Amino acid sequence: MSFPERDLQSKLDEMEAEINQKTTSKSQEFATKSVFPQIDIDPSPQVKGWIDSSKAWFATLPQVGKAAVAIGGVWLGFSIVGAVLHVVSSIVTLGFAGLVLYIGFRLFNKQN
Repeated sequence: MSFPERDLQSKLDEMEAEINQKTTSKSQEFATKSVFPQIDIDPSPQVKGWIDSSKAWFATLPQVGKAAVAIGGVWLGFSIVGAVLHVVSSIVTLGFAGLVLYIGFRLFNKQN
């Protein structure tokens, strides 16, 4: 290697070390920060009491009962999601039908 090549190689090595140092510090900074915003939820005392009594009730259940409640909760959750998706699907269908009717109306009026 000639002198200019060694000088260029040393500068490249310095730049690489600087970039690695910056990315390492950024990744450490990123790791300490939460990706999601922190939201403090402070339920009312009535809701907090209801949640605590529900937790206590659930803790007293036998394993089979806990499994049944968990399965029922998952089933209820999927039912709610399915109902919401049906409503959204109906709205999109009605919107599309309305758009088709509107375009047909405009074309029919244009011909007359």
